[in-house]
Amino acid sequence: ARYASGRRWTMRTNPVRESAAWVVGRARYVRLDEGGLHSLARELEDLPVPAWEGRYHFPGEEELTLRYLLLLDALNFCFWPGKEKWSVPGPDGKKLTGYFALAYALRRAAEGFPDFFSPEALASLTEDSLREVLGKIPLLRLRARAAREVGELLLQFGSAREFFRGARGSCARLVELVTAHLPSFRDSAMYFGRQVFFYKRAQILCADLFGTFEGRGPGELADMDWLTAFADYKLPQLLRAKGALAVAPELAHRIDRGKLLPAGGREEVELRAATVAAVDQLVALLGKWGRTLRAFEVDWMLWHLSQGELPFPHHRTLTCFY
Repeated sequence: ARYASGRRWTMRTNPVRESAAWVVGRARYVRLDEGGLHSLARELEDLPVPAWEGRYHFPGEEELTLRYLLLLDALNFCFWPGKEKWSVPGPDGKKLTGYFALAYALRRAAEGFPDFFSPEALASLTEDSLREVLGKIPLLRLRARAAREVGELLLQFGSAREFFRGARGSCARLVELVTAHLPSFRDSAMYFGRQVFFYKRAQILCADLFGTFEGRGPGELADMDWLTAFADYKLPQLLRAKGALAVAPELAHRIDRGKLLPAGGREEVELRAATVAAVDQLVALLGKWGRTLRAFEVDWMLWHLSQGELPFPHHRTLTCFY
């Protein structure tokens, strides 16, 4: 995987960060609000960084756990379409939705049917077989295709362990590997004739790997500060609610009425780029005030804040990228 310019990535350059800065400098529909960012940074100043939430994830033998994580983040996108929110019963009987529902449904499969995660099974996975594990999850066809990609990758490398070993303890290298071998992770768009990158699921795989293994073994990643925010639905919603993002009235009207924003369209690209740039600004402000945090940690803080009541809905884009 390379930049559009052909330069290879390095440990210190992240194409998502560079893309976001470039888009924000040209954006029409979304801009950063310095006053809102300053107020939000003050709100975050004394908040704890949430611990990685692993109670719904599979903890087991290393190879199976690595396969589980690859599949989890391959399927981790767009849970909202449908008349009723997709859910699964959690360990306490309460309904889980979204990412945690996916994590727990796949955990039950790993515990009860570990052969489901074999390279051969994943490479030939049908929609019906995936439905048996996940139920009536939205965008099933896209998810089955993404699962088959994972199976084909495992067949190519021989094991998940061998694939992750190729990252050599680096988020930058892992994102490069994932996007080189798994097309469904190539989260990019064209903006004014330039390819811009977001790589939400590839980057969140790094965080899940780090969290699952508590920074040891396969989760020992030396460059976690290389990661940007994971630009999705909830962060721009929260940043707008806090006044850190200013959204043009016509875009705000479309979001608030639940109108679809086309994937890769100018409005959607600007929302996601501004989200990445805003989190980097928050990291910089907090650093000036003596609190050193990394972008993924601020992302976790904002995501937890976003789970409360917000004055307007998140934007809606049908995509396999987030």
